[in-house]
Amino acid sequence: MEQQASTAFELRETERDRRTVLRSMDQCTKCGICHAHCPVAAVTGEFPGPMYSGPQAQRFRVIKSGFEISPMLCSGCGVCTSVCPNNVAISDIIALAKSEIMEKGRGVQLGQRLLNRPELIGWLGGVFPRLTNNLLGISVLRGIIEWLLDIHREAPLPKVYGRQFKRWFIRHTQPEGPVVSYFTGCAIDNYDPDVGIAMVRLLNYLGYRVDVPTDLCCSLPMLSSGETTPARARARVLVDALHSSALEGRKIISTSTSCSLTLRSKYATCLDMTDVGCRDVANAVVDACEFLLDRHVRQLCESLKPLPLRVLYHAPCQLRGHRMGTPAVELLRLIPGIELELSQADCCGIGGTYGYHKNNYDIAMSIGKMLVDQVRRFKPDVIVCDSETCRWNIVARTSIESIHPVQLLMRALGKKSD
Repeated sequence: MEQQASTAFELRETERDRRTVLRSMDQCTKCGICHAHCPVAAVTGEFPGPMYSGPQAQRFRVIKSGFEISPMLCSGCGVCTSVCPNNVAISDIIALAKSEIMEKGRGVQLGQRLLNRPELIGWLGGVFPRLTNNLLGISVLRGIIEWLLDIHREAPLPKVYGRQFKRWFIRHTQPEGPVVSYFTGCAIDNYDPDVGIAMVRLLNYLGYRVDVPTDLCCSLPMLSSGETTPARARARVLVDALHSSALEGRKIISTSTSCSLTLRSKYATCLDMTDVGCRDVANAVVDACEFLLDRHVRQLCESLKPLPLRVLYHAPCQLRGHRMGTPAVELLRLIPGIELELSQADCCGIGGTYGYHKNNYDIAMSIGKMLVDQVRRFKPDVIVCDSETCRWNIVARTSIESIHPVQLLMRALGKKSD
């Protein structure tokens, strides 16, 4: 028993590159725990489950041509890896299988390729954001998009904002103080400027001067769908853009659990990028709530004012991969007056871009039903979540405001967050 625990700890610490990920399949004992907890397998019989699509199939997987469907039905939520008692990197094994299937098989379809480039969609739509948002609200047009690109007509498309955060940040006056870097990714400027503004204002309030080194996309949608060749080139450009911040000893803060997990581990596991520059950046990246909890609990405790709100917190799937618990929950519990309830759902269903594809949409909606039912029972005033795609899906499914934890903290501080 002691030897088994030691091995699991070793794998956990060295689960950094492709070879180690694939080697972890030898630890699979076919216990079935991953299958029992898999949100996709629970709602459809088409998916044989993570054990069969991951370590079991990997032992025999020889791909010459054609298309293997089972790994493609995996949403990439990572529940399987988090519950595995033997520390098998199941979700990463499936991600690597997707890559081989797509590169040696039929390739990534046009609609998915478009979804894999959210910064391009945001840039094009941001030229005339109001027109874009109005057009995408027309059901007939969404039906045509579904027919042409296989993007479901009811999938939760976010609004585009046309570089609103960047314009605000250029005009914003900051205090002098220690400098931290904020990695906005592609979502903040294109789709979620209010989250970025709240993060910068909160860091300024805590005494920091904020640097925004880049708004490049982390390319997680590409990694999740198997489009790894362009993802590798884009990842290299992003690492180079962030490396100077890491070399200067700055923390690189992210308000997206998906983006931060990609930088921390996915480049190593999915792209085999393990050079010094990648390691420097991975070690410098920190989740926004993790950073606040580690360094500023006392300051926040002394400043937060009561908020008489019913708050539901939903932990995004990618948060599990960080192995840091739920720092947002600890921060929210510092706010006096809120009635906080934690989501009982493992996944909201959307799975990044997974639920956008018309063949996956019904599966995604079935997975998210538990969260929707809990929202109806609890009737929250606001739903808090760390991931942008989850928030967009939650709003679309429930019509209730969904915000990032730092936005609620700013409200409790009585500060403007937009």
